[in-house]
Amino acid sequence: MENDAFGDANPPEDRRLFVRYAVLTLFLFLPLLTAFVFIRNLYPFAASTMMMAGGDVQAGYTYYVLRGELETGETISLPPVDLTNALSGRAWSLVDAAVANKSFTIRSPHPANITLINEAGGIQNLPPAARLSELLRAWGTIYNSQLPATSAQRLRAVRLEAYQWEAGSYANYDRFIQSWRVSL
Repeated sequence: MENDAFGDANPPEDRRLFVRYAVLTLFLFLPLLTAFVFIRNLYPFAASTMMMAGGDVQAGYTYYVLRGELETGETISLPPVDLTNALSGRAWSLVDAAVANKSFTIRSPHPANITLINEAGGIQNLPPAARLSELLRAWGTIYNSQLPATSAQRLRAVRLEAYQWEAGSYANYDRFIQSWRVSL
């Protein structure tokens, strides 16, 4: 038998081994690729949060919960990720920016925001969460647009609740701070 370029006398066995490893690689790689392309924030493949560090127990944290009030009076949870097809962190950063009036402090604010600043007599005189009602109304409208006009599952209002997680432990994470409600 002749030796191949690597000095191996069994090239057919090498080819079988190569094929075996190629199949194994595809078997491991394809589910990961599929998860990356199609799945958002579902365990165990949360692509956007996989490499994040654990929470810092030395600093408190404010977080928000979005809820909807149905025409029937029932309250449901409304995950913004399901409404906008965005990553979780991006949806909640919109809420944080709206609550903190960050859209008014950028270098080149929207003309409607400039008008609001001028009407209020300056940024310091703007009410807290000046544009939050528009964000909540948009999310409620998106939710209702996915349902028939006669559905009892349509929203009559959207409510955003702010909670504070106190620093120092992994407990005491549900101190209610404030709530905003918008009727649709």
